Amino acid sequence: MYTGMLHTHTTVVLLFVVLYLIKTILLFVNTAKLEAFAKKTRVAEMIISTLFLLSGLYLALNTPSINAGSWFWVKLIAVFASIPLAVIGFKRKRKPLALLSLALLLYAYGISETKSPRMQKADYFGALAGENQQSTEGFDPMSDGYDILAHGAALYANNCVVCHGADGALGKAGAKNLQGSMLDKNEMAALVRKGKNGMPGFKGALNDEEVFAVVAYVKANISSANPH
Repeated sequence: MYTGMLHTHTTVVLLFVVLYLIKTILLFVNTAKLEAFAKKTRVAEMIISTLFLLSGLYLALNTPSINAGSWFWVKLIAVFASIPLAVIGFKRKRKPLALLSLALLLYAYGISETKSPRMQKADYFGALAGENQQSTEGFDPMSDGYDILAHGAALYANNCVVCHGADGALGKAGAKNLQGSMLDKNEMAALVRKGKNGMPGFKGALNDEEVFAVVAYVKANISSANPH
């Protein structure tokens, strides 16, 4: 359900932005065509707007990581601010207002993709664990006393628990149950780096040693299938 709603939201957001982009272009080049286009797409715009809001509300209520920083609320403000600006801009042919509305929508889309008001993914990853953030200082993969499982446990707590849960079976935001994972370590590492559906890709946020530390922890302590 969550994954389907996520894809629906992404699709309608893109349609919404494209619709406003076309209307903004027409406002600048041919207002008569703008009025004709707006009339023809009025019903479609209402459907897209409704799906936009309903799918966004569903994701807000079912994504535990939504409060990792202020990104969601900044996005929400940008979206809701863009709507009256667009209505006034297109109705009264106010080009600056239409441009500002489009800029706010594009900004909201950028926030949604990066989950950061600054559009820096590191902001989101750094806030995932909240007050339960564990220190990962002192773990040196090159040292003789390096404990990969302890390192992996701290990284898992900071980046994965919010959706997968401590036992790997929480299933929030469409997260897969890790207890029955049949992936080998390389497949699991690739998934951590790239992400899938509601799971963000951690490439750039975690280096190779950290990725494999998380994988080692999951396979040793959570995955009952535990293929190597």
